[in-house]
Amino acid sequence: MSTEEDFLYLENGVVKVTDMAMTIPEFKDFKRYDSSLNKVFFNKAMAYIYYVYKVFGEEKSYLKNLPLQKRKQQAVLYHTGTYKNVSDFDNNEWVVKCVDSYLAYSRTANELMFDTLKEDLDRFVMSVQKIPHTIKKVIKVPYLVLDENDSTGETKIVKQYDVEIEISNTKERLEALKQASDLNDYFAKLESSVKKDAIAKKSKMYMFEDKAMAEKIITDNNQFPKATE
Repeated sequence: MSTEEDFLYLENGVVKVTDMAMTIPEFKDFKRYDSSLNKVFFNKAMAYIYYVYKVFGEEKSYLKNLPLQKRKQQAVLYHTGTYKNVSDFDNNEWVVKCVDSYLAYSRTANELMFDTLKEDLDRFVMSVQKIPHTIKKVIKVPYLVLDENDSTGETKIVKQYDVEIEISNTKERLEALKQASDLNDYFAKLESSVKKDAIAKKSKMYMFEDKAMAEKIITDNNQFPKATE
């Protein structure tokens, strides 16, 4: 089921575009000027946008929990027919304009920030995982020999050799984990704001969609305060 704010929705497994979305110049012009047979490229581009970017709202892409680049790869692998390269869409001017418009009209500021931060957090976690537990370090080891000219039997350094050893890398890992923890805390707070946005959107949707309820509220009287004259 779609709402006017959805822009894109699934119907029997096929991505559909709402009438409201088609009033947006970028979507309208893209479909008008698409020269592919039966507008197939336009339709596949809409599927690409749906599966990659529809990660908020009541109806979401099943790829929503994957990082952005992974969502793109999965979308072209399973949902865009003969268009199997991410560049088929990311390098297309019409698609880029539609993506920009879709994000601008369908997402709140918190949602935009959330998705960006999620990408940052995913990349940071991957980088932390690559930090080794130990690191190699080269130290100078002296080669000592007995000084035959010294009656006290002292030794002297004749030469120094480079020797590679492994040492603990705990400090770097702990610092990185602390940064990851701070980032995750902020991410959790932002996620809470996104959930509040979703509730507000849903409430707004029901106010305008459920006509029977709206009529009941009006008929029951005194449900809304009267304006002060």
